[in-house]
Amino acid sequence: MRTLQLLWQYRALVTVLVRRELAARYRASMLGYFWSMLNPLLLLTVYAVVFTTVFQPRMAGAQPYALFLFAGLLPWLFFSGAVLDSAITLVDNGPLLAKVTCPPEIFPTVTVMSHLVHHLLALPVLLLALAGGAVLHLHPFPYTIVLLPVALVPWILVTGGAAMAISALAVHFRDVRDLVANLLNLLFFGSPIIYSLNGLPPRLRHILSLNPFASLVEVYRSVAFDGRPAPVETWGIAFLSGVIVWALGAWIFSRLRDTLVEAV
Repeated sequence: MRTLQLLWQYRALVTVLVRRELAARYRASMLGYFWSMLNPLLLLTVYAVVFTTVFQPRMAGAQPYALFLFAGLLPWLFFSGAVLDSAITLVDNGPLLAKVTCPPEIFPTVTVMSHLVHHLLALPVLLLALAGGAVLHLHPFPYTIVLLPVALVPWILVTGGAAMAISALAVHFRDVRDLVANLLNLLFFGSPIIYSLNGLPPRLRHILSLNPFASLVEVYRSVAFDGRPAPVETWGIAFLSGVIVWALGAWIFSRLRDTLVEAV
């Protein structure tokens, strides 16, 4: 609760720093913010070509596969990108952290919010792809996509909590980023991003369902691709996972915050 109060109190500074980070990312770039839409568009184009001409996966409820994969990959790119960048955010902002009187919680929050902006800028590509699929009679347009802001909430909570914990730990243990990168690879293949749980054998489906990220992916993809919300219990698990990860991450950060300035 204290972390949320601090972030709300310094919300104006968070906004300024998010704008600064976005501006720095696209400085001297001819296309600027358009890259946030162009990158996922190019990614979707590659998937569409590869999975219609080279590989043709056959999974129930996963056709067209390029759209199925893209709908599951977008939130994952938001999470993984923010978590990886959070491992260096306090170190990179060390001079600012030492000179300016502001809570260190701001910096991992800025990292998460900047990646959230990139995610939101990529959503028009998903909408256009879904609309194109409906026009070509490849897949009905999922009108449940209006629930996407709700489905994004547990992703924001999980990403924020993980970023808090990792940013603080990475100050004391500089190899945390490499460890997190490898763990993300394992988590990626253990989550139903490139496959559907419904297409797996019952025993394997049960094991992979124990992964909290399975519920996050299922909730997001159900409204962004399937056109029908996931079961209530799946939504409950997703939000519960988000709250737990956020609380744990905030707790770890609070335990280490007094040593951060000296360690960066």
